[in-house]
Amino acid sequence: MTQNNNASSSQQQISSENLRKTISALKNDESFDYPETVIEAISTIVSAMHNSYQSEENAIADLSKTIIQTLQERPVADQYMQITRKALAQKPLIFQLLILMQDIVSRQWLDHSSRLIWLAIAQHTAALLIVSDRKTDTNNVLMQFKMAQFSASPRRTWLWDTLPGIAQTEINIERVLSVFDGILKQQKSALDLLNNKQSIHIEEKKVAKDNSDAKAKHKEKIKKAKSDAKAKLSQIEKITTAYQNAHVLQKPRPKRKKPPKNIKIKAINLADNTSTSPLDSTATSHNWNTTPSNDTWSRIRDDIEHSATAVDLAFLDPNTEIYEGLTTNFEEHIDHYEPPYVSYGEYPNPLIKNSIPLQTIDLSLQQNYMSQRNLALNSNTRLLSVAGYQALFAALNQDSSTLPESETHKTCAGILLLSMITGLPVKSLLISGYIGHPGIFNIESKRYYIRHSLGITKRSTSQTLAKKDYENNSDTIKVPLPVWLIDNLLDCELPEKKDITTYLATLRSSFGLPYLSINRIETALHVVLSRYTPNCHAHIADLICRTPAPHAPAMYYSSHTSEMIIAHYKSALSVFSSLSGFDLNYITPWHKYTVGSGFALKLETVRNIIDKFKVWADQSTNDDEHFNRTSILVWFIFCLLTGVRPNNGLGKMYNIDLDMGWLEINDKPVKKVKSDRLIPLCPTLIRHLIGYRNYLIDYQIKHQTKHDISATIDDIRLGNDEALLKLLSESTFILKDIKRGDAYHMTKEIIDANPYWTRHFVRTQLERHGVQLLLINTVIGHEKARQEVLGRFSSTSKANIKRVASAFEQIAEQLGLTDIKIDNYTLPNHVGIRLAEVDHANR
Repeated sequence: MTQNNNASSSQQQISSENLRKTISALKNDESFDYPETVIEAISTIVSAMHNSYQSEENAIADLSKTIIQTLQERPVADQYMQITRKALAQKPLIFQLLILMQDIVSRQWLDHSSRLIWLAIAQHTAALLIVSDRKTDTNNVLMQFKMAQFSASPRRTWLWDTLPGIAQTEINIERVLSVFDGILKQQKSALDLLNNKQSIHIEEKKVAKDNSDAKAKHKEKIKKAKSDAKAKLSQIEKITTAYQNAHVLQKPRPKRKKPPKNIKIKAINLADNTSTSPLDSTATSHNWNTTPSNDTWSRIRDDIEHSATAVDLAFLDPNTEIYEGLTTNFEEHIDHYEPPYVSYGEYPNPLIKNSIPLQTIDLSLQQNYMSQRNLALNSNTRLLSVAGYQALFAALNQDSSTLPESETHKTCAGILLLSMITGLPVKSLLISGYIGHPGIFNIESKRYYIRHSLGITKRSTSQTLAKKDYENNSDTIKVPLPVWLIDNLLDCELPEKKDITTYLATLRSSFGLPYLSINRIETALHVVLSRYTPNCHAHIADLICRTPAPHAPAMYYSSHTSEMIIAHYKSALSVFSSLSGFDLNYITPWHKYTVGSGFALKLETVRNIIDKFKVWADQSTNDDEHFNRTSILVWFIFCLLTGVRPNNGLGKMYNIDLDMGWLEINDKPVKKVKSDRLIPLCPTLIRHLIGYRNYLIDYQIKHQTKHDISATIDDIRLGNDEALLKLLSESTFILKDIKRGDAYHMTKEIIDANPYWTRHFVRTQLERHGVQLLLINTVIGHEKARQEVLGRFSSTSKANIKRVASAFEQIAEQLGLTDIKIDNYTLPNHVGIRLAEVDHANR
């Protein structure tokens, strides 16, 4: 269809009556109350302009007459005719244009009659764009013409010097578009000339013969000329694009197909631990679970996809502690998972079935050993090289956007390309109705994207905390999509598995990639994000690629801006597309919000809480109350400067090395599973723990008749199997370990939240301080299976872990913990917790 025919069809589709209704609907604008006369005037001018496009005789003369007569009736009251920047900015753009047009007629600027026509064209274009719901184009065309008329700057008024006068005969869309295109080409040529280094160099040589001052002025002149040229080009580009979108009939977007009745598709929630087969609603990520045997995807066994054993990584139900008044949320649940165990599904042949032990060793050592040390080695056969990914991407981009050997190959390439840039499993994309499903895809606006939810637990109502106290208030991640690719896939018949297999075989042969498979395409985005994208890592890859929650609990203990996530995603696609002409302009700045942990508090909020804890401890009315409050304060300091899971019996003395500054801890309730890790102790925490130990000894001396307490403190002093942090029992004759429930109930009036918030806070702060992801996972205990620092595959040195202590010390300074000193309770009115004097010798 030609542009001429498109334009005609567009005019026929939108009648003058429809435009009148559109203008009349402006009265419903809640942000501004349009006067009735203004609505009528705009409607009259727009309708006259609309009819002029379809009239063949005296169109311009009749249009000009209608516009002038309408404006001579002064539809805009004097109270609105204040033509200043501030006054105009308070009114809608289409109203502003009418004010400027009425001002021309009021001043009887007869030589500006041609401007009235162009301003009417702008208003009519805006009306068409309003019908099409193109807000950006609407604002662009109105703003550019408004500034040309309102501004006195040559960078704005140049438009009137360039736009030709319109003859008093007829007007048509093709002619107007031709005018805009001509000006656009002129401005591009002018800017190209200014950017031509050779011509500029010649001019500089001529000027250099005079003097250095003249050369500097010449450079400044060139710089200003370039700036002006860029501004003019931007203006005419916006006008031309808006006019094209208003008058050229847009191809209707294809409709999403309906899924089969036996398949239910719903929104992606990573907290949903159900099966990820395509026969349910959550087929969202690659190869985390075995494909069920009744799935048609698994019936084809003649390709590389089925050359390996089907393996599941499964988790046992975690054990968590229960406290009165506290509930175990999803985030705490996944934080207590033990390493997954390997289970086998249906076996491709009897030989593998009879050699499970050998297969287990092979899986652990040969395939996983190098990759689980976080080394990007090309010897890992599960991955492609960067050059392999780039060549594959270039081929998929070309085949999906052009016409290859067959339409089927084009569709297969599109499916694989979509999987490659999103990480969505191919078997899901081949389900009718999956692409474009509103629970996963947003394709209703100009910007297409897929979205998924982390499944963050909804915060319960707190008496002490407000929404503003938390780092994050969203758990949704949006990944932008190229509109052309989605439209093409919605507009075609989906291929079958055998078609994908045949197309892959062609790619393997042409590129010499024998390991190329669907799974390697599905995992490509995660691999490139975590290994080859600058300043990115596996944690960001997990967030973008929808890694299931049990495999990536760190997602629920972090905080990131949407802008940062999208920037990493765009950077990864830049790596992919380095050998192709893939257009990344569809990835534009995103609405800014933070996503991640639902329980990570802001730094200033935590500092206020610590200040309240200090006052609370200072206000103790007796020795025993002071002991318990001091213990709880130190318990929170311990949690905030280590990031440990705040479970029972924290900090056994034989696991704390105050001289070397180390803590070895296994903070999960089940101690049978060996999951110890090392945490470096910062100077401030060491000082507080030594101070608290001395506090216990002082209490022991003052209460020598409490023999059980004295014996417990002796064990602590001697470094035996006893927790350092203690509370007095109700009888005050026994010391007991601090439980999380005790800490919560004793401080509920200060902070009404599960003390597990301390762990959320620490991990987000370590990221803010730029600690490497590997070290954060090591300290927090979020390593992937068999990557633990004390495990057999660890490549982390103690020296590297020790460096995290400096980050903890910075957190201590920001929270004001370096200023706290623990004093013994002596008098009823004595202040026990006070600000330490700045005495470096005592620290």
